[in-house]
Amino acid sequence: MNNKLKVLVITYLPWRNDMNVGNTITNLFKGMENKIEFCNIFIKDGIPDNGLCSKYFCISEKKLAKSIINRHAVGNIYINESKQEYNNTKLYNKARQLRWDLFLLIQDFIGLLGCWKSKNLDDFIKKNNPDLIFAPIGRVPLTNKLVCHICEKYNIPFFGYMWDDHYSLKKFSLSPFFWIRTFIERKYIKHSINNAKIVYSISKEMMSEYSTIFKKEFKLLYKGYDFRNNIIHKDDINNPVRIIYMGNIGNNRWKGLYKIAKAIEKINADRIKVILQIYTMSPKSKKIEKMLNIKHMVEIVPPVKSSEIENVMKSADILLHIEPNKLKDRLFYRLSFSTKLVDYFYASRCILAFGPDNSSLKYLKRNNAGIVENNYKKAYKTIFDLIENKDKIVEYSKNAWNCGVNNHQIDEIQNSIYNDFYNNINR
Repeated sequence: MNNKLKVLVITYLPWRNDMNVGNTITNLFKGMENKIEFCNIFIKDGIPDNGLCSKYFCISEKKLAKSIINRHAVGNIYINESKQEYNNTKLYNKARQLRWDLFLLIQDFIGLLGCWKSKNLDDFIKKNNPDLIFAPIGRVPLTNKLVCHICEKYNIPFFGYMWDDHYSLKKFSLSPFFWIRTFIERKYIKHSINNAKIVYSISKEMMSEYSTIFKKEFKLLYKGYDFRNNIIHKDDINNPVRIIYMGNIGNNRWKGLYKIAKAIEKINADRIKVILQIYTMSPKSKKIEKMLNIKHMVEIVPPVKSSEIENVMKSADILLHIEPNKLKDRLFYRLSFSTKLVDYFYASRCILAFGPDNSSLKYLKRNNAGIVENNYKKAYKTIFDLIENKDKIVEYSKNAWNCGVNNHQIDEIQNSIYNDFYNNINR
């Protein structure tokens, strides 16, 4: 197709398939290369790797901090020469682990005070001549400022995607830095939403609440797969039963995993009936590593390449999902939908989920796509009943797949996105 749509994707992190946001963007567009060509602007220093895009512009956050003093404009074309794994610095990982509000506030000010408007940026936009902008609307002010700047200066339509509740004031924190940055960030989130032709939301609950707040239509957009394949459901359950957790253990999710680990230790008092493997890229203290490793029963496993994740999931009998339980996190994630659940649906494995009733767990209940438990005190009974009733494991593996068939068929999702784009561009 000669007349491809040109889409500028703007992200804070480098667009990588082994990072949650990048993985979801790739999932939404993979297979549309004959209809769309991509370029990407990103801010945080790193190495993009997604298989869809080859034209990048980096506004280095490190150089941006220096530009506050030297006033030299920051931003250059990024040459994608390496496919190596990207590793965060120890300092950044420590900050992620502790989630210092002061650190995040400083990060916000670096973006607001740094010099990023440049001839290089203008040249990149003019050379690639995008028909539209697609970008997550997150908390980082610079990303939202950048989107609005390009959208307004070049009259390019913008399509936003919202994952988490960064805007509402249904939050809890005793930190003054948290509230300062919240009010700063809300200003730029609102500006982005007002500039958007269409704003996609990750859950029905978010779509409903944000439509009311902004008096603007929001559209539901899920991650997807080709669920028309003939899946062979797993009928032979491992002995011992194998539970796998994949993903972030931050926001105190590790505490939930620890409670589940202790329940497994109790179940295995006489013999090993069930094991838990935890695959995570999250930074971990020695204390967390010690608590989440129980010999022959529970172990933290080094993360695998993105190309291997599907096979790891399919090696499980039960895929475990954890939602944060702390009040601050419960409020923040109440409207979110975990894209990892769609990966779990595609693996066609029994899903076991713990945590408060946010959008993710409500979705599982609404579609009977997983076993949901809100109370960790019931972890022992819930897991014990499952391993003693293996037919239930098989039943819920089929339920997970059927949820994908009914709600996450990728060609339907992509057709809808493409029609939205094509009908709203300035041609």
